[in-house]
Amino acid sequence: MVPFTYGFVGWVTNWLALKMTFYPLKFWGIPPYLGWQGIIPRKAHKMASKSVDVITERLLNIREVFLKVDPIRAEKEFLPSMDVAIRESMKEFTHSLDPRLWDMIPEVVKEEIYHKVKRESGFTIRKVIRKLQADIDSLFDVKELVLKKLSGDNVSLVVELFQEVGAPEFKFIERSGFYFGFLLGLIQMIFMIYFPVAWTLPVQGVIVGYLTNYLALEMIFRPLFPKKILGIYSYQGLFLKRQREVSLLYAKLVAEKILTPRNVMQELVFGKAADDIMETIRTAVIRQVDQITTLAKPLLFAVGKWENYESIREKIAKTMSETAIANSSQLERYLGEAMELEKTMGERMASLPPDEFESILRSAFQEDELLLILVGAALGALVGWSQIYIQF
Repeated sequence: MVPFTYGFVGWVTNWLALKMTFYPLKFWGIPPYLGWQGIIPRKAHKMASKSVDVITERLLNIREVFLKVDPIRAEKEFLPSMDVAIRESMKEFTHSLDPRLWDMIPEVVKEEIYHKVKRESGFTIRKVIRKLQADIDSLFDVKELVLKKLSGDNVSLVVELFQEVGAPEFKFIERSGFYFGFLLGLIQMIFMIYFPVAWTLPVQGVIVGYLTNYLALEMIFRPLFPKKILGIYSYQGLFLKRQREVSLLYAKLVAEKILTPRNVMQELVFGKAADDIMETIRTAVIRQVDQITTLAKPLLFAVGKWENYESIREKIAKTMSETAIANSSQLERYLGEAMELEKTMGERMASLPPDEFESILRSAFQEDELLLILVGAALGALVGWSQIYIQF
């Protein structure tokens, strides 16, 4: 039974080590020391920082990405959502001056004003896109966005990212515990036949628990480059061997859950770029209002409302700007297509040198690898003591 017992020990220690890597998401126990929090959740901010470095320094040039957005195509995607707002603003503008004014304007003139405002609104959209492209580094902080999405209350996303990217490797760690434990158990079985000394059982449990975790981690990440075994078989660390597959999956997860078009738009609209964008739109709308009122000036003078023009103009500009910001989600689908984040990051990650690629997943373990291995050793010791109780 000893080989099977230690096969079970190897499996349990590796399984538990993985669970302790990811869970619990929040500290469980009596803080600060009596309890446990998953290694990745506990160091989520630090790991998110490493992910940010990989994404921004090696996989993504945000200026290059935004230059792929065509201002004219963006205008075509976005402008239809402004139709109602343009017509309502025109009506509100005239009603603010005089409720009778709107009815006094011929339909032909109303349509002429509408089309002029719509055309000018298209110019405004293109201007905003070009401003983003010119000043994207100062208007959009990609590092801050990634950190925000991978830390704090979003720590579960870090866990999900590592679990999905490294799923086959984690499954290997779990299964290999049984195989290594079984082989070491065979050695222990022979040892116990000739030296049936009870106190050696916990010692051997420590060795089994330690070695199963250590060997599993080594086989995942080493060797970095393919090596020949006996000049016949080629072997490379399991994670490194899957570089292209992992790269495409990692890029897909980042593009779908972190740097999504919606998150990018929200960061631009509600982040530090919001004031600049709002001012750009407001200034352009005011110019539009000035232009369209050339048609209405005679009427404004006729009804004696010209003195209210400045305050009403500001009000309409503010309304139009806010409407444009509120409808910015219309650009999401096109931005996703134009920026090609998934394709760009996947291709660049697949071409990383093995040592840089390795750090993407191993950063989850590196600082605490010894702790994980020692957890396996401690659990092996407990099983050894249990064997003493059962057998002796």
